[in-house]
Amino acid sequence: MSFTQYQPAGPLREYIDAYWVRVTPLGLSTAVANLPVSRRIYADGCSDIFVNMGAFAACYNSTVSIHPGRLYLGGTMTAYGVVSSMAGSVFVGIRFRPGGFFALYRIAMEEALDLVIEFPDPELLSLLGNHAAQEFAAQLDGHFLTKPVNLKHDFVSIYQKIYHLKGQVSVEGLSRDSHVSHRTMDRIFKQNVGTHPKEFIQIVRFQEVLKRLRSAASGQTPPESLLRIAYELGYYDHAHLTNEFKRYSGVTPSEWEKEQ
Repeated sequence: MSFTQYQPAGPLREYIDAYWVRVTPLGLSTAVANLPVSRRIYADGCSDIFVNMGAFAACYNSTVSIHPGRLYLGGTMTAYGVVSSMAGSVFVGIRFRPGGFFALYRIAMEEALDLVIEFPDPELLSLLGNHAAQEFAAQLDGHFLTKPVNLKHDFVSIYQKIYHLKGQVSVEGLSRDSHVSHRTMDRIFKQNVGTHPKEFIQIVRFQEVLKRLRSAASGQTPPESLLRIAYELGYYDHAHLTNEFKRYSGVTPSEWEKEQ
């Protein structure tokens, strides 16, 4: 499976993580080629707009059909998801940073939480269909740079602080530092990512665990015990980390390591 990313223009990088193209290669035999390929998607606090450019429909969580030639919005997930697609399929999309979709479209993410829904935007659909063009990223930059961003609250600084602290922050601390009430902070998160701030903080902490496991699996850093990771990231114990990891990834840490 090939995955290509393009970085957006500088002014957009607070809101858009990447433009991307994912291709599922054809199988080595006809029998393999006719079987769907499944891929888990981990909860990460981001959202995507994407189009299926292949000839066959794909499926999300065995219930949502992703038809060719249609644009979809994948909202913030609070659990892992599974996408099944046929060999030779091509998906093209935009991955928004937390709060990025709301900043550019002013549509509250609460409406798309844990959902994949059709998203009508003919101009964007046309641009994504041009993914093979050399100016692909530049055309998308031009599309999004025309969208005004005028937000009452600076969600970028809020989520960046959570990532910087690796999820080691309380909702009360965030509210205090942002000079807003707990209720207002909850409303800010529902608009920007669709879920409550505590849930988002837990997702960021899971992503830090995943980052450490990936680093160890690639040999970039020495392996760490889960007990040590749990202690450093504020989990109650090893079991707490394992249960939360499985919720957001679909597998336990030990199962994840065996897959690498």
